[in-house]
Amino acid sequence: MSSSNTINMLKIIRFHIVAGGVLAFSLGGLLALANGGSFNPALFALVYVVMLLGDLSSHYSNDYFDVEVDKHVEQKKFFAGSAILVNHPNLRALSKSVSVSLLVCANVLAVKIFLFLGAPIEIFIVILLASLAGWFYSSPPLRLASRGLGEVAVACVTGFAIPGLGYLAVRGQFDPLFVFLAFPFVMYGFMLSLSLEAPDSEIDRKGGKRNLAVRKGARNVFLLILALTAASTLTFLVYSWLLASTVLDIGVLTLFSIVPLTAALVGFAGVLQKKSVNRFSALNVASLFVFNLLTVAYLLAIVSAA
Repeated sequence: MSSSNTINMLKIIRFHIVAGGVLAFSLGGLLALANGGSFNPALFALVYVVMLLGDLSSHYSNDYFDVEVDKHVEQKKFFAGSAILVNHPNLRALSKSVSVSLLVCANVLAVKIFLFLGAPIEIFIVILLASLAGWFYSSPPLRLASRGLGEVAVACVTGFAIPGLGYLAVRGQFDPLFVFLAFPFVMYGFMLSLSLEAPDSEIDRKGGKRNLAVRKGARNVFLLILALTAASTLTFLVYSWLLASTVLDIGVLTLFSIVPLTAALVGFAGVLQKKSVNRFSALNVASLFVFNLLTVAYLLAIVSAA
């Protein structure tokens, strides 16, 4: 393969999404470590590789199956697909092969670390389900993004599966602390999905997708985002009152949750004034990065002080 084709294939990777995965995985691992987990560097690194391979597979499969949709893109957006396969159709078959190969490698590696490193079987189950969700997000016959189920898939993968893999790599099992926190995390995953698809609603409509942005419009989508962030903050607040945790102060997470809540408020107000959806979608995504960064820093402080 020529160097130009190699570069174009690498451009399909959305490195900001990879960075988000690093944060979410690290958050899960640090939460488990703060909760009494045992840190095995080799196992933690290998589980991250499993997660990364599955993540990268979805980049290539989504670009492959969304070629017809991407043909309608007139202006490149930061969080949109690369459109590399639109401009370089000779790479389409290779992109599909790379996606399948990465998917197989992720699941084979998950089996191997279960068999030879004593990793919990839940790691294989989670990566298998996340891999299937990533593949069928845009792949027929399920094509979740075209059936109004894409947002649910993204929410579960980003809010539960990715931090869950980090948690399992350190703690070895799910426990009430992670299960409780998974609820607001999944709601933030839903917020992420809606924020990513909102700017492309017209393109998705032309491409035959039936996601919430296409069916409900920007105003209702940003209203739902506001409701999700408010529900997340309220959930953290209730947890801080009702749950006695010696591991972390959930009130601190409640404070951090004000960041995405504020972004959602600004975004909804902006959409009501018919301002550009793009900037408010980007603001929502950035606020989730900030929330994860703050939470990771807080958990690092707890672990360092222990």
